[in-house]
Amino acid sequence: MVCVTLQAYNRACAETTGGINAILLFDPMDLVFTQTAAGDPYSAVAAATGADDTTNALTFNLNFIYNTADRTFKQTIKGCSVAYEHEVHCQLPQLNNALTDFLTSIDSGGCCCGVGVAVWHNDGKVFILGERIVNSNQIPRWMMVQDGSDGASGKIFQDFNGVNFVLKGAYLREAYEFSGGWSALTAFTAPISG
Repeated sequence: MVCVTLQAYNRACAETTGGINAILLFDPMDLVFTQTAAGDPYSAVAAATGADDTTNALTFNLNFIYNTADRTFKQTIKGCSVAYEHEVHCQLPQLNNALTDFLTSIDSGGCCCGVGVAVWHNDGKVFILGERIVNSNQIPRWMMVQDGSDGASGKIFQDFNGVNFVLKGAYLREAYEFSGGWSALTAFTAPISG
């Protein structure tokens, strides 16, 4: 007799693709994700009641240098307690005041409620990290915060000038996939003027 119900892992036999296409950041209390049953991907997203959408933006595009972003996780166990350490890395170009203001706002978010992160992989899959509301219920605290970022001006013209941006967070599982499509998330993003 087996004492646990195990889950098989099956996937279609096809090539795989690595890398990150896009990253959106959001206040975890602003978005409500819908999940049909425990363990299913999130299928829809909506603005939470009282979400501050006066700027017509609840998600914010992270304009990183292409081909510099990745998402990693590491699972650990202590007795029967399991933890997953999550990280999102990318390079943000050019040290300037706008970057200083951005980093400060991320630090402030980390002190209050964390930062929600939507990651669109190059294989088309979308994953959500740091969410707080699922099916109108708050889930156990999962906070993604800036931790370990560093920056440099470089010494010569060809050197990198900017920040190696790092978001970290611990949770009790790997990130859930969002099957509702990237456009459902970017619908909450303010248009870029210019």
